[in-house]
Amino acid sequence: MNWHRALALFGLLVLAVGLSGCGESWSWKQKITVEVETPEGVKRASSVIRYGLEHTEGWYVPPEARGAAHYYSGEAVVLEVSPGRYLFALLKGTPSPFPIFFPGEAPVKIASRFESLRAARTVPPKLYPLLVTFGDVTDPTSVQRVDPADLAATFGPGVRLKAITLEITDEPVTEGKVESVLSRSLFQRWASINRQALERNGIKDPYFRTFASNVSRDQFVNR
Repeated sequence: MNWHRALALFGLLVLAVGLSGCGESWSWKQKITVEVETPEGVKRASSVIRYGLEHTEGWYVPPEARGAAHYYSGEAVVLEVSPGRYLFALLKGTPSPFPIFFPGEAPVKIASRFESLRAARTVPPKLYPLLVTFGDVTDPTSVQRVDPADLAATFGPGVRLKAITLEITDEPVTEGKVESVLSRSLFQRWASINRQALERNGIKDPYFRTFASNVSRDQFVNR
């Protein structure tokens, strides 16, 4: 074997080893359902999102880029608690399925199971997504955090969070429910308020001390 051929074979071997370390990815669909007790009875709303895990390794991958990262796409849960009053379970803080379905297991070891799993579990309070509402659904600055342990403080007597469940499902990803309540113009105005605050005083502007400044469109809709 001449050295040219040996070099070529070595190059192919290096390439094969490198490609074997490119990483793996898995994805599935999961449905979040929010149940709320109201004076009119139990109300429910759900949203199906696509959730996945990417695992990157390899000798050629920088140390800071190695490891596992989750991703998701879809939209928040929208539940009309009373006429014109809505509860949103945001994508921010979307419950991780790993500790719910396989507690104690390393995500990269069991991620592939979710692609064929069809099951539902109750989400423990410590894994609840961020819950918010609007005093006025046309005013982005009226967004406010909702305490999952005290919905009555926001929505009135007799309103209580009954449960949040997470289900691995075949159902299609939810589309259009958020936009049916929150208009495009609301998010445009929100972005404009943020931009104007930056132009006034940068991140020292009083606006950036408000809850509204910590919430963004991609926490409601992320595609």
